[in-house]
Amino acid sequence: MLGLISACLAQLVPRVRAPLEFRACGEAFECAELRVPIDHERADSEEIALAVLRVRATGPGERIGVLFVNPGGPGLSAVDYLRAGASRYGVALRERFDLIAFDTRGSGASAPLDCRESLAAYFAQDPTPETDAEWQSALDASRALADECARKHAGLLPFIGTRESAADLDALREALGEQRISYLGFSYGTALGASYAATFPARVRAMVLDGAIEPSFELTVFAREQAIAVEGALTAYDDAAAEKGWNGIAVLEAVFARAEETPLASGASSVGEPRAARSSDILYGSVEALTDPDEGWRELALALGAAQAGDGSRFVSLSDRYFQRRSDGSSGLRVETQLGVLCADLHRPASAQAFRDALPELEREAPHIGVANLLSHLPCAFWPEPARPFEPPRMAGAGNILVIAGRADPLTPHVWGERLSAALRGSTLLGVDTREHTAYGRGRECVDQAVVALLLSGEAPATAPVCP
Repeated sequence: MLGLISACLAQLVPRVRAPLEFRACGEAFECAELRVPIDHERADSEEIALAVLRVRATGPGERIGVLFVNPGGPGLSAVDYLRAGASRYGVALRERFDLIAFDTRGSGASAPLDCRESLAAYFAQDPTPETDAEWQSALDASRALADECARKHAGLLPFIGTRESAADLDALREALGEQRISYLGFSYGTALGASYAATFPARVRAMVLDGAIEPSFELTVFAREQAIAVEGALTAYDDAAAEKGWNGIAVLEAVFARAEETPLASGASSVGEPRAARSSDILYGSVEALTDPDEGWRELALALGAAQAGDGSRFVSLSDRYFQRRSDGSSGLRVETQLGVLCADLHRPASAQAFRDALPELEREAPHIGVANLLSHLPCAFWPEPARPFEPPRMAGAGNILVIAGRADPLTPHVWGERLSAALRGSTLLGVDTREHTAYGRGRECVDQAVVALLLSGEAPATAPVCP
């Protein structure tokens, strides 16, 4: 993947950038907009504005520089993420760094993609179509979403992807007047960080990639390996449920089958009027709960109990939280942007039929989530822009990069971290015994200390830390 980024971005047209003009925007936050070309390779390209948020270093120690943070997604607002939780970075980092977040293009307040007219049908489609009629319904919903995005955002869609966001990140570095940056990225944010590091290695002072993704995937492999990780979390939940007397997988299967026949009555919804819980709500609500073995697993047990009694409200709420649905019908997750990035970045099946042909293997390897996980990307079969997939990253001398991979992370499997660390030769891989998605800032002293030590010193430890 990242080798192609280097080749592509080597042709960037240089521009002289004016310093950013920040303004106070609540508490200790400062806001600015950075104007960047839609097409970094064309000097006459139209520009878009990227939303930027800064929290200045508090001292008293000497300021080291800037620390970019990205929560992943793709499609999440990094600005909202930093605004909601600047304190998660701890005193040591906030004293020495200006914390910087920017909404990647297509997300948050940075020329956001908005295809909400088609989102309701997309969310409502049967996640496991078995009949030709159900398959046709999935095709129709996916095509409608792709068509709406093509109609509304024809000028931007060709330039939505990780390679463009990496170029935007470097433009922001320049506008801030920084020679080098430090970076802390989570989940998809690791793909963006790795892309930047491989493209601009001399401009990276220190980097932490938590919940790592090695992003040179074929889409069906991506969906299968992620689904297998979710299945592992579901099995672990089932074991815990047996010990605690909770409802387990058998009840989940029964509730899902019941909702496929007739949606479960519900008094909940984040989108307009309350709606009944569909099978898609059961599935995605379960995935949302599985990412948090503490509160989330308990929520899943309660949701299953309520659904058994015919009340789907808890699953509707969990599903809405998963997609970050809003009352106006939009998604805080920016599903449109997530699809735009992944459809561009990944090797994708050649046709809708190729998606369908891949389903039996996915169902065998991940019977509860495999089919749904691949079909959530079915709009890629109709996406108006061709894929621009990457080759595996090639980078040596990455001694200032720490890659973190949870051994039982339900969304970014440990093997992805192994691949990314191997590609970023010289980086340090930190494996963590956790069932949570990402590890930093979750009260694990060993992980937090390793992250802070790398970011403050700019050098990886001589020996890889081992965190229980």
